Amino acid sequence: MNPFQTMTEKLLEKLKMNDRKAQQEFYNRFSVMMFRLVYRYVSNEQDAGSIVNLSFFRIFSHISGFEYSGENALYAWIKKIAVNESLMFLRRKVSFCELDDEPEGDTPDICTNENALDAEDCYRLIRKLPEDLRSVFNLHAIDGFSHKEIALQLGIKESSSRVYLTRARKFLRDYLNQKSI
Repeated sequence: MNPFQTMTEKLLEKLKMNDRKAQQEFYNRFSVMMFRLVYRYVSNEQDAGSIVNLSFFRIFSHISGFEYSGENALYAWIKKIAVNESLMFLRRKVSFCELDDEPEGDTPDICTNENALDAEDCYRLIRKLPEDLRSVFNLHAIDGFSHKEIALQLGIKESSSRVYLTRARKFLRDYLNQKSI
C-alpha cells in the first residue's frame, strides 16, 4: 500500500475487495448523513431506513467503478445515490402531475442566512411539506438541482417543477406567518 494514501482511500480499497469490516466502517461513517438526507425526502423513518440500506447496497455493488478524487467527490457520489434511491421510491409512491399554473413571483427560501431559523428548525419545517412539494423543494433549494434536472428526474415539465417549488415556498411562508415566526 502507498504510505501517502488517506484513510478514506485505504477504506475504499478494502471495500473494492468486499471486506466486511470495511463495509461496516463505511456504513458507520456515512449512515447518519445518508439517513438525514433521505429523511428529507420521505415521510417516515422506516422508509428512510430502507432507502439508506438500498443506497448502501448500490454503493457496495458499484464501488469498483468509483474513482476516488477526494472527499468531496466521494460525498457527492454517495449523495447522488441516496437522492436517486429516494426519488425512485417516491416515483412509485407519489404522483407528480403536470402543473400549468404560472409561478408567482420568486419567493425567497426560508432557510437562508438572513433568516432567524437555525438548521434544525428548517429541517423540521421542511418535513411539514407534502411529499411532492418537499421533494421538489429539497432537490432545488437544498440539493441545488436545476428545474431541468428535476423535470427529468420526476418525469414532469420544467414549468411544473417551478410551480411545485413556488407552492412549497408559499406553504412554508404561510406556515411561518400563521405561527408568527
